[in-house]
Amino acid sequence: MNTLEQRVERLERSCRRWRLGFLILAVGGSLAAVAKPGPLPDAQFDHLSVQSLTIRSQPDGAFISAICDKDRASITLASPAASTLVSMVAQKDSTHLLLSRKTDKGLGSAAIGADGQSGFVNLGASDGKDREIEPE
Repeated sequence: MNTLEQRVERLERSCRRWRLGFLILAVGGSLAAVAKPGPLPDAQFDHLSVQSLTIRSQPDGAFISAICDKDRASITLASPAASTLVSMVAQKDSTHLLLSRKTDKGLGSAAIGADGQSGFVNLGASDGKDREIEPE
């Protein structure tokens, strides 16, 4: 009888170990399933304040840049591959819009500017024949 009791005790211990192992495995699996991060939602902001922001998908690719400080704000759109630039600048006492494109023939540009007293339009041709238009 003593041998039979020892055998039953061993089987009970073995059964407890198996139950404990299964319980640990089930709890671990549940925690892993809960802790697994899902896809991140798109960020949404009601208000975002920064001094400088550059948006670019590739290191050498096209970009949008916005810069702001005490007396000057600017937005620049540029494509290095196409050698094009659009820039808007608002300063304390003036404002400017610049469009430029560099080709094999040279640099072509158009600039519009205004300050507290007058405005101007400057057309820069790639052949070097610039033309400036000012109000009379």
